[in-house]
Amino acid sequence: MEQLTANKPARNSNYELLRIIAMFMIVFIHANMYLFQFVGGKSAVFYNGMVNGICNIGVACFMLISGYYGMKFDLGKFVRMECMMITYSLAETVLLCLMMPQQMQGAALLEQLAKSFMPFITRKHWFYSCYVCLLFLSGYIQKFIEHLKKEEFERLLALLLVLFSVLPTLFYFELIPDNGKGLVHMIMVYMIGRYIRMYKDVKMPRKAMILFVILWIINGISHEIPVQIGGIYHHLCKDNSITNLIMAVILFYSFKEFTFQSRVINRAAGSVFAVFALNDALVLVVMQILFARGFHGAQGILGFMMLTGVVMAILAGCLIFGEIRRLLLDRADRYLGNLAERKIMSRLKS
Repeated sequence: MEQLTANKPARNSNYELLRIIAMFMIVFIHANMYLFQFVGGKSAVFYNGMVNGICNIGVACFMLISGYYGMKFDLGKFVRMECMMITYSLAETVLLCLMMPQQMQGAALLEQLAKSFMPFITRKHWFYSCYVCLLFLSGYIQKFIEHLKKEEFERLLALLLVLFSVLPTLFYFELIPDNGKGLVHMIMVYMIGRYIRMYKDVKMPRKAMILFVILWIINGISHEIPVQIGGIYHHLCKDNSITNLIMAVILFYSFKEFTFQSRVINRAAGSVFAVFALNDALVLVVMQILFARGFHGAQGILGFMMLTGVVMAILAGCLIFGEIRRLLLDRADRYLGNLAERKIMSRLKS
């Protein structure tokens, strides 16, 4: 993300705030596995359904924003992102070695280090690898879209939605068995974002938020009362569920109505990849520390608020680390990115 200068007005912060909220959801869905240790009693079931009913829309919200604004590949950007993710991955490795040395030994440590130095190609962080692939393909996707008439584009999106969202929602079986955590789903959501920008850049009806709440409730109930037949365990709380996708689109449209500027939010949103890279390890370490020191949750909403506070602290820690890294290494990233752009791209063009 571009740094703001004194002569450049702050950009609108609506979607930057949505990026941060999407990251909060992603951290929460990972921390939620400890919910029953924070919230005692039957109320834990309610909160579990509530969290799972909404927090899986985080990635879709992020990709809708990327699709709305569009992506454009350049080698320098890829090199800067790879340097950034290598730093985060190595920081994660150091943290795990310090806090869980018994698990970071031998082959496990070697694998962790190999993936840390090659985060894209090893798919260490699935979202990052898919995001970079989409970055590589973005120019071709845009050219393809531009050659489609509006009606053809709509039919294509409808076909993609049926094959990769509606069918997996209605049935346990998937054509691509990744629960939406893969490139096909991200390309589909990205193209929905492009479609919104090109043809449906309008205001959202207020009644849509009613549908959002209804789908949230349906998702939550589905998670707590899933379909179980033999070895089949099926619910709607997956990244590629049509319920989640509709909720993400509604939330995206709702943020279109906001017009405000915040340099703090814009700056924080520039470190969201630190959340993708570090939150799993931080959740694991923080929970281990809490429970090792005899932490006990509480009944009802108090326990849930405790977990929410932990999630917010982890999110803030990731964003702060990302900002510190940017202050220390941003110039080096740009130098390496520009160097790669000059050396490699000039040879390819010659």
